Amino acid sequence: MSGNDKDQRPERGEISPEDREAFRKRSAELGQKLDALKSQKAKVERSAGGGYQNQSAYGAAFKFAAELIVGVVVGGGLGWALDRQFGTAPWLMIVLVIIGFAAGLLNVVRAAQEAQTKIEPLQKAAPSVKDDEEE
Repeated sequence: MSGNDKDQRPERGEISPEDREAFRKRSAELGQKLDALKSQKAKVERSAGGGYQNQSAYGAAFKFAAELIVGVVVGGGLGWALDRQFGTAPWLMIVLVIIGFAAGLLNVVRAAQEAQTKIEPLQKAAPSVKDDEEE
């Protein structure tokens, strides 16, 4: 080995100038792609308006659970009041609890569908991520 060979190869733990330049170029390309995706996502979010896409999944789950519980409680309360009025205990309460459960479930399904339609533009705007092997 001559002294020239040592000058051309980087020392252990160092990056060659060619590799460093390739890394900078790739990093700049990734930065440009990220900036384009962020601006596209922001544009879609502004056009979609507020609503469920700004909620966390935890908050949306509490909203769905509350809608279901309210349906059952309102049905049960109304059934109890009518049972006391007409003296038909517990039949109206049972029927109205079932109807309240169905109404609450219908509200949850509607809210979930609304959330899905508001999120779809965001999902379509962001392309799927390619693996390194696919590029």
